[in-house]
Amino acid sequence: MAGRTELLHGQWEASCARLERTLTGLTDDEFFWEPCAGCWTVHRRTETRAASADGCGEWVIDYVVPEPDPAPVTTIAWRTVHVAACNYLYWDYAFGPATASFDLEMPGTASDAVDWLTASQPPLTDALATVTDRGLDDLRPTNWGELIPTWRVFATLIDEQVHHGAEISLLRDLYRHRDTLYADRS
Repeated sequence: MAGRTELLHGQWEASCARLERTLTGLTDDEFFWEPCAGCWTVHRRTETRAASADGCGEWVIDYVVPEPDPAPVTTIAWRTVHVAACNYLYWDYAFGPATASFDLEMPGTASDAVDWLTASQPPLTDALATVTDRGLDDLRPTNWGELIPTWRVFATLIDEQVHHGAEISLLRDLYRHRDTLYADRS
């Protein structure tokens, strides 16, 4: 019977692979496509969109705390960059120097964002490889100051990759069929 760490590692690897397949061939047009007005996205700092944005360079990601209710629809760009940023922040606080902030250098193209996301995964894979079943219950710091068990760090990141990956997949389907979305069906 597989141990807890082995099961978690399998889920992590599967979520990484599925997200990679989902993002294969992503174009800038898809990346920035806004299916409705008022989307949160990734944009140049000089463009004012949401009430606030995170990022330290030319490109920023819309984000407001607390999130509005209902939360805005987010673009593929937002979802891709958000997943990568979560990976980087969780790794930094749970396994690294705990110095990162939300003001990361955000990518501004589909290709750069996919590369950034892909690069965010191996440090977490490496960290998980050092964790024993007993170590899964060790408490790790978060960027918001809470201590959580190691298993929850990975469960959260797996959930982020799976649910945002599914949303990205759906948005790519809608983008491909955008010209026929509201065509007369009679």
